[in-house]
Amino acid sequence: MPNIAFVSPKGGAGKTTAALLLALGLNARGGRVAMIDSDPNKPLVHWANLPGRPPRVTVHPAPTAEDIRDALREAQRLDPDWIILDTEGSVRGAMAFTALRLDLVLTPLAASQLEALQAIKAAEMVRQFGKRAGRTTLHRCLLTRVPAAVRPKALRLVVDELRASEIQLLDTPLIEKEAFRQLFMVGGGLEGLAEVGQSGLAAAQANAAAYVAAVLALLDQAKTSEAP
Repeated sequence: MPNIAFVSPKGGAGKTTAALLLALGLNARGGRVAMIDSDPNKPLVHWANLPGRPPRVTVHPAPTAEDIRDALREAQRLDPDWIILDTEGSVRGAMAFTALRLDLVLTPLAASQLEALQAIKAAEMVRQFGKRAGRTTLHRCLLTRVPAAVRPKALRLVVDELRASEIQLLDTPLIEKEAFRQLFMVGGGLEGLAEVGQSGLAAAQANAAAYVAAVLALLDQAKTSEAP
């Protein structure tokens, strides 16, 4: 049962959107996915209460740090194939690191220097918790809200800054797509947005599928490298 956490000290980085897209993509591949929503505003709980939630995707609220372990126990009772944690890049969010063994931590960020600095801070936190546990926790940054056409200079600067800090990026970024935002208004998955006439849906679905495939490829690569 792989465990994946999304960690970012900065709000608005696309963390919850990235977590939901991954859960929907894993479910589309036949997986049972339990999501832990540790955001006090409960955006994933809100999405789950809208029509169209896939029955094999469950959301478990953890509005306080003390609730994370209880939410994890509730999720594990459902015997999911995947657990996805939407956490903060703070001491509160770090409860996830002490509650279970994480197979991958993703830090979403947009193309700004502020978000790059926060991503570096999150990467250091992941390293420190891995050191305390006596192992290395797999970590990648995930570029989000990337323009579909022109790549701004700010994006190149962010990539260079992360690489200078020896922080690796997931191969596939999430492109700026209105369809991704609409999930939290309409509910369900991307395929359901066709019923409300969402434009650009095919491109959004292709980007989401490539993103999920990149996560799975990374986990497979890590598993292979750990094999004796």
